[in-house]
Amino acid sequence: MYIMNKGGLMVTKKEMTKVWVEDKFLPVTLVKVLPQEIVRYKDTSKDGYTAAVIGVGKKTAKKTKKWADKTDYATVTEMKVDEDFIKAHEAGKVLDSDLLVWLKEVTVVGTSKGKGYQGPMKRRHMHGMPGTHGHKFVRAWGSKGNRKPRRGFKWHPHAGRMWGDRTTLKHIQVLDIVKKDNEQLLVLKGSLPGAYNDTLRLLVD
Repeated sequence: MYIMNKGGLMVTKKEMTKVWVEDKFLPVTLVKVLPQEIVRYKDTSKDGYTAAVIGVGKKTAKKTKKWADKTDYATVTEMKVDEDFIKAHEAGKVLDSDLLVWLKEVTVVGTSKGKGYQGPMKRRHMHGMPGTHGHKFVRAWGSKGNRKPRRGFKWHPHAGRMWGDRTTLKHIQVLDIVKKDNEQLLVLKGSLPGAYNDTLRLLVD
């Protein structure tokens, strides 16, 4: 079995649950491995860098005059790979959970849940004023700056769009790999970014 030094898998986030690991009851997230294959490789001589082009989620094959049999994918992405990965996996090979059998940790990249436009108390955890003495400024955030200079400082916490950003979590433990009914599920320790059915990237450094 080839131990991968680069590359990764595309998965979708499913539910959270808890499992017993030795004598601890740990929170885990279940992710489903998407159908994916290596379309081609990019090399330094032609493209300036080395990467694998991954086609995720096959759609219907199109018949055109130029291409006799062209496969259309739902998503096409790239992942950095090393020379050993290219030698072990030729173009057209289907990727699955077998790539992670010998790994204990992965890096998870996804998009966090968007919360929309929020005030500074929720967005920046500002305290506000106390809820006593009958005033109506309980959720107010008070002064934004000093008397001099007469302006707000750069990067001072304000209201605005909250989350919905690219998030990277490193050293996420792979606790188990479950194969059932032509589906492959990975059991990862802790919570992961994104909502239900969001696409995540599992990377190997």
